[in-house]
Amino acid sequence: MAEHYFAEIILPLALPGTFTYEVSKDELKQLTVGSRVTVPFGTNKLYTGIIHSFHQNKPELFKTKKIDSILDLEALVTEDQIRLWEWIADYYMCTLGDVYRSGFPTALKWESETMVRFTGMDEAVDEELTDSEKMVIQAIHQKGLISVSETAKIIERKSAISVIKSLWEKGIVQLDEVLKEKYTPKIELYVRVIPNLKKDQKFFNESMDRLKNANRQRELLLQLIVEEQQSEKPVKVSKFLKERSGTHAVLRSMEEKGLIEIYELKTSRIEEEEIETEDSEKLTIEQNQALESISNYFEQKKTVLLHGVTSSGKTQVYIKLIEKTLAQGKTVLFLLPEISIASQMIRRIRKYFGEITGIYHSKFNQNERAELWQKTLNGDYKIIIGARSALFLPFRDLGLIIVDEEHDSSYKQNDIKPYFNARDTAIVLASQSEADVILGSATPSLESYHNAQTGKFGYVTLTQRYSNVKLPKIELVDLRAALRTKQISGDITHSLRDAIQDCCNHGKQVLIFQNRRGFAPIVECMNCGFTPFCPNCDVPLTFHKFTNTLRCHYCGHTQAMLTKCPNCQSLDLNTKGIGTQQIEVQLQSLFPKLSIARMDVDAMRKKHAYEKTIDAFEQQEIDILIGTQMISKGLDFKNIGLVGVIRADSILNFPDFRAHEKAFQLLTQVAGRSGRREEQGLVLIQTFNPDHEILQNVSRYDYEKTAKDILYERKAFLYPPYLRLIQITFKHANRERNEKVAKQFAELMKPFLDERHLLGPEEPAVSRIRNLYIRQLMIKIPENTSSKKIKSLIEKNIERLHTVTAYRSVRINIDVDPL
Repeated sequence: MAEHYFAEIILPLALPGTFTYEVSKDELKQLTVGSRVTVPFGTNKLYTGIIHSFHQNKPELFKTKKIDSILDLEALVTEDQIRLWEWIADYYMCTLGDVYRSGFPTALKWESETMVRFTGMDEAVDEELTDSEKMVIQAIHQKGLISVSETAKIIERKSAISVIKSLWEKGIVQLDEVLKEKYTPKIELYVRVIPNLKKDQKFFNESMDRLKNANRQRELLLQLIVEEQQSEKPVKVSKFLKERSGTHAVLRSMEEKGLIEIYELKTSRIEEEEIETEDSEKLTIEQNQALESISNYFEQKKTVLLHGVTSSGKTQVYIKLIEKTLAQGKTVLFLLPEISIASQMIRRIRKYFGEITGIYHSKFNQNERAELWQKTLNGDYKIIIGARSALFLPFRDLGLIIVDEEHDSSYKQNDIKPYFNARDTAIVLASQSEADVILGSATPSLESYHNAQTGKFGYVTLTQRYSNVKLPKIELVDLRAALRTKQISGDITHSLRDAIQDCCNHGKQVLIFQNRRGFAPIVECMNCGFTPFCPNCDVPLTFHKFTNTLRCHYCGHTQAMLTKCPNCQSLDLNTKGIGTQQIEVQLQSLFPKLSIARMDVDAMRKKHAYEKTIDAFEQQEIDILIGTQMISKGLDFKNIGLVGVIRADSILNFPDFRAHEKAFQLLTQVAGRSGRREEQGLVLIQTFNPDHEILQNVSRYDYEKTAKDILYERKAFLYPPYLRLIQITFKHANRERNEKVAKQFAELMKPFLDERHLLGPEEPAVSRIRNLYIRQLMIKIPENTSSKKIKSLIEKNIERLHTVTAYRSVRINIDVDPL
């Protein structure tokens, strides 16, 4: 009896479990867990899958298909990674396919695309063809095989399906479902002098004579010879021509004369600067004590919370820990909340450790990500700096994970499944890899602080700023009093205005914080009260002055600014609320001679816009920098003398049980940008409620009191860290159906949860986004109750809902540990 072998394959589909495919004995010898294969799925689709496991248990309920092709002879995904994927899928209640789709580079997944192939035709048919059909056939003759998308470009139409259908019906073309690999290596042109020119003196002299009337060619040839002698690296055409103001035509002419050779090389897409490494800075007594305490904790606990005030030198401690880990021959993962706005930290780490440091972030295109994946797998990098997606890389001998600014909500993925928290996942990854974890922050999350206080984590503090610089002085400016006494211009109080002027007079720079982008969040007709809303979402459109447009920050809808009210035709339109653009206009009016820049999502859309703005601010080319919470994260400037917060109340008065925690963190972090060298800085926080307890705590840097007060309330009202939360969101285009399904689900859960542990379903603050109505239900997992039991109940009740055909169209998203 013939032996049958089967492979369980992970596919990038939102379907539970793995998929069983038959493999031959010969294929089994070539395959390994973690390698890629292409497999058929459905009627005519091919997907790239990852081998999960092998077995000989023949399925009885369905006939297995065979794999289509083997893409790798070695694993691209390690078994440790697959274990982490399984934990994420289980804990965050998603599928393995969701994790694979999110964590594996798209460029290494081959996509299925319909291709068009020419089959032949007779002359009679040729006369009946349209011009578009003839263009398609001509293109197929040249290439042999083209895709539907390429066909559309050739005939300059949005869709080419009708043309292809016509050709297919005439029997001229056939359609093939083939796999097209998304990863394409980057090819660049290089130039070199032909060997005879350097070896044969006679040939060299003859060549110089041939170029006596071509001075530019002669000059470039001599420069190329010198460059090849000075460097062993191949000479890139683009760089060579740019540095010497040459042209491609000149090089081609030299190539035609047989003096040089222009050739192609496969190169890396990952930009790697040449960095001169430096020795790490000497630690202070407090930093040395912290380093020793961390090392001692690592003997007993694998996770340590490093709680250090802003500018206390946490990075120097990180660097020493990295040095110790590298000395043991192990790898380091350094997580940052948003890699695109952490260029200073990246430069600093690379300055100490040089080329063994790799960067992985969302602004890399898919080909760049694929290359970094391969380099990590090969062990080319010993340190990886990245955002949350870096957790999915194939690490070798991971020894240390650093989670900087561990409190930051950016560590939580909210846009696509899996909705995982990178900080918590990092702790699990470290546990699986037997690595250590450092969680660093000036304002730790209450979950991490609670874990440290209860002994689950180690706890180490840095209470002094580096070089004993004083923490900035924080003053609360009463907006009510300023309005009453007319001590305000627009939204800038005279106290803040005078402080800005004084700061700039002393050659210092200013940061202004306003946590809302755009010019104004609301446009209102002063005659009838009409406000333009997004047609797709239940939110007012935000006015953007510099483009004179109204935009929705939820779905991206954009329209021209109204010239009159569409309701009553009145021309009297006014804006309400304030955004960063409006503050920029006000400051330009108050300080016309100062250089003012803005840092928010709108201003930073171009690839290197953030780095250019940071560099300009570092070089003191900008006097005042206005921004959203982007400016609060990890920036280290020596010349900031003043930080101004335009409106603190909008952060405090938010309908979220974490609002006070986030407000304290954000304001403390923003304040920490001021006075980070020698002189003490100043922070002015404008507010309508200067007596608010959180603002008073911020002004005193009293983290312990803030944590104690909030934790007391959390315990009383059953919120994290004392209980775990699961938020279930229902979305559908039909409001009634969505509400009905949400209520039905709540009814199914009521026998297992009382009213204190089951909240909702309710409409969120924004109840419709992208034409989908939203209902939310919050589950608090009771103390001493297994979270697995509650998760199982949720899954079973969703399955029960799906037995009703009409309910299946309602989208149900499960968010474990929502932020």
